[in-house]
Amino acid sequence: MSSRENRAILAAFGLFVLALAGLSVLEERWGHAATESPVVELLVLVGIPIVLPQLYLARTDGEIPTRSRLWLVAGVSGLYALQAEGAAGRSRDLLVLGVAGAALALAFWYEARGAYRRSVGDEDATDASRVESP
Repeated sequence: MSSRENRAILAAFGLFVLALAGLSVLEERWGHAATESPVVELLVLVGIPIVLPQLYLARTDGEIPTRSRLWLVAGVSGLYALQAEGAAGRSRDLLVLGVAGAALALAFWYEARGAYRRSVGDEDATDASRVESP
């Protein structure tokens, strides 16, 4: 039997394929490419295959810390949003992606700084216990 993590990732991939198929049907039917919008691209290309499974596993999986999963989500989403910001055609899309990318990059930086401080604090505590014990 496959692990919960593998099932979550497989389910997200299935949703991703369905979303792409749905977008292509919409484009064929109405002649408007929904994937031309960077916001839709962010939701479909990053939200479904990366963010959804990580958020689900952060809530249900106890092996990997929740902060690590949220750190991954913030980092990947922020990097994609900042990259897509340069390709945005309309000023509204540019503003939305810029704000989303900056907010996610800030969250990523905050989590990385907190993780570093915790790791340094753990090392200091370990070093102090070695010095005190004869």
